[in-house]
Amino acid sequence: MFKILTFIYLFMTLCLSGIAYAQDDYKIIVKVNNEIISNHDIKKEKDYLSALNPQILNIPENEIKKISKQSLIREIIKQREVSKYFDADYRPSNLTQMVRDLYTRLNVNSEEEFKNYLIKYDLNLKDVIKKIAIEANWNLLIYERYKNQINIDEDKIKKRFKSENSITKIEKLFLLSEIVFNAKNQEEYDSNYKKIADTIKERGFKTAATIYSLSDTAKFGGEIGWLSKRDINKKFYKQLSTLKINEFTKPIKIATGFMLLNLDDIKESKRESNLEEEFNKAVAKEKDRQLNQYSTIYYKKLEKQSFIYEK
Repeated sequence: MFKILTFIYLFMTLCLSGIAYAQDDYKIIVKVNNEIISNHDIKKEKDYLSALNPQILNIPENEIKKISKQSLIREIIKQREVSKYFDADYRPSNLTQMVRDLYTRLNVNSEEEFKNYLIKYDLNLKDVIKKIAIEANWNLLIYERYKNQINIDEDKIKKRFKSENSITKIEKLFLLSEIVFNAKNQEEYDSNYKKIADTIKERGFKTAATIYSLSDTAKFGGEIGWLSKRDINKKFYKQLSTLKINEFTKPIKIATGFMLLNLDDIKESKRESNLEEEFNKAVAKEKDRQLNQYSTIYYKKLEKQSFIYEK
């Protein structure tokens, strides 16, 4: 009888100590409105961001945690706002193309290969689909809210296209990355720009973008992708045309603050298409550019209105 009681006591002690250990291990880091972010959430977000941009692992651990925390705060605020207006769509079938675009961007060739890639970061496809769905629903909200405020000078774009003599030709493409930052005054501008410039010098542009950029491209080290001269604003191209590979522009004023562009690479490509197709692409890219600016402005407004309490 004594042996049985001793066993029960030991068993209960181990169970209770295990529970206590689990409670000690679990910590609430931030409260955002009615949602909480724990240390486990931040670890999971770190894994996700590392999968999108493995270079993030070269950043000191405390900075990675800060980036992960801010990423989760943005996600919670966006998700909460979307829920006010419509039922968010999380069906994988409707997100297939976005998943494909993501793993293609990571130089992964198939969904099955992508699943194996995610395992390395302790993630599964369901985790990623949920993240993509949140961004897709947010983008839909921004479009519905601002679609009537989009202003595109189509005649100007058409004139630019007609001025080019050849439909089929060799064109120069630029691989670009960006850092978007803001400042309330000149002192803050000088301070922010110095921190960014010093980090670029010490650790490279992509690391600086991951740490400091306010753009969603920060998840990918600031990478925008390959763009032709036609896709680039004249004001931006004027600075880019003077750069060598791995050099970056001076801060360029934009609606949401300031932007630095880095010239990652240059290549030439034979373009075979018609002017109508190129025109439609140019209009779509200009529309996306304006919607991205509205997205940043609207998010900043929501962030200021949110209750964010850090432990």
